[in-house]
Amino acid sequence: MEVARLYADPTQWPVLSAETFPTENFRSIDPVLRAVDKLLPQGIRVVTTTWGAMGSARAGTASLSRIIHERFDVPTVVHLSIQNKSRRDIEGILRSLHLDGLHNILALGGDPPEGIVDYVPADQRHAHARGLVEQIVHLNRGCWMAPDGSYTRMGEKTRFGIGVAGFPEVHPEDFRETGNFERGMQRYLGFLEKKVEEGVDYIVEQMIFDAEMHFRFEKAARQAGIEVPIIPGILPFDRLSQVERFLGDQLRISMPKGILGRLENAAADEQKEIAESYMAEQVRKLLDGGVAGIHFYCMNRSAPTIRLLSRARG
Repeated sequence: MEVARLYADPTQWPVLSAETFPTENFRSIDPVLRAVDKLLPQGIRVVTTTWGAMGSARAGTASLSRIIHERFDVPTVVHLSIQNKSRRDIEGILRSLHLDGLHNILALGGDPPEGIVDYVPADQRHAHARGLVEQIVHLNRGCWMAPDGSYTRMGEKTRFGIGVAGFPEVHPEDFRETGNFERGMQRYLGFLEKKVEEGVDYIVEQMIFDAEMHFRFEKAARQAGIEVPIIPGILPFDRLSQVERFLGDQLRISMPKGILGRLENAAADEQKEIAESYMAEQVRKLLDGGVAGIHFYCMNRSAPTIRLLSRARG
């Protein structure tokens, strides 16, 4: 609950967070820990750890989150997706997180591993992240799964704080279904509102490359009745090749044509200055606009985020 409490208290704003992910093939986590160690003095107050970002099947999310929490005494958030997990699997994961003292969850639908269909029977798994939110809320009330699958077995109350993902450019499924941005956004916000009503504490946005996109999304969410803090996501980068794989309809992430054109036409050694100067301007706009926090998709690297914060702070 530590992270939810930070976002709920305007006197703590802006809460800056950074995202880490488990290393591949059990490689050393020392580079990740060094990155966290360098980021914390720059004002990073929360560290999150992904669970299979973009469909990857890496293990170690909970362990890395616990190590960071214990070593640096900083609140950590475990990303938890519903992919390839039954509701009972998820209950077991949540029980382990609770016992390990990890009480902050980012509840996600997640991406299925590439080329793999979810093998869990439909009646045993969650169809959407909303079901995961509901399950966590039940555990917070002390309601665990009974043999028939209902949340009626009474037990210890957990104390998880719950965040969910937000899509300022519409969730890919909602956009593709309608083919119209405004209708897609209203449909998506309707689903998001239902998740919030289940017990969500805050929303962390998909990465954006235009601060105004956050403010438009936040305004639309407020009009839809969503009142929890909404945290913009920023990807610090110094060359176009680092972001191209994220752009497009698959993830519903875009970059303004003006800056995209400048980067495409710039030499490799010029791209760093263009990218860092532009993104620092976006961070300044967000901070000046009074955001509750900023989430940095730092990709296990500290230097780009540190340079970006230095520029943004002037």
